[in-house]
Amino acid sequence: MAIEDLGAQPPQLWCLGCATALVQAGDPVINYLPLNGGGEYQRILVGGSTQVLPFG
Repeated sequence: MAIEDLGAQPPQLWCLGCATALVQAGDPVINYLPLNGGGEYQRILVGGSTQVLPFG
């Protein structure tokens, strides 16, 4: 497992492939705890996400 999705209740574990698919589908996990391989997910999230964060 690469990340733990802290935004889900109960928290959900995702492998890198599944987490990457969520980024590509436009539904990235942004509140997560990195596990083994979590650093790679951060690079994918930054490079592949179209998520827009609201200002103010």
